[in-house]
Amino acid sequence: MPYRPKLFADIELDERVRASCARVSARLQAQGLDARFEPPEKFHITVAFLGWTDTERVESIQEALAAAANAVRPFTLTLDTLGAFPHERRPRVVWIGARDQGAPYRALAYAAQAAFETLGFSFGKDAVAHVTLARVKGGRAHLPVLDIKPMHLHVTKITLFESIAAGHTTRYEVRKHAALNANA
Repeated sequence: MPYRPKLFADIELDERVRASCARVSARLQAQGLDARFEPPEKFHITVAFLGWTDTERVESIQEALAAAANAVRPFTLTLDTLGAFPHERRPRVVWIGARDQGAPYRALAYAAQAAFETLGFSFGKDAVAHVTLARVKGGRAHLPVLDIKPMHLHVTKITLFESIAAGHTTRYEVRKHAALNANA
């Protein structure tokens, strides 16, 4: 079977925001949340999940990423709330995110998804600015209430990552960075 990379476009976290997210994750663990916690090196904000992709499409995906980045100015995103998918009463995925998604984030997500849609990808729902911290194990879980100190992330680029199997988990490898356009 031919090799097919599993790709997604995201916003990388700076080390300060990554460390702050790790502290929130540690607080959740200390509260006894029964979940599989993501390691801090995997923290990111997904803009568009592309999934398994034929290798001959990677170059056009990278070009679409660059076109999307060129259409959006750098911006600041504030991560300031703890939440869960599908919702807080039945958490499956626990995250820290932006209470106010903000027009700049929505513009980036829209530009990226629109660029990838021209290549045949489809996206069923709007992107939500969030960093996945944990995936709840089986049954029910109670999402602890935590105060979150706002974390300000200056977004200057979008990154195409490949998710690579690594034992019982995955690791992420950068395939392409695309700088946002200060003159957009």
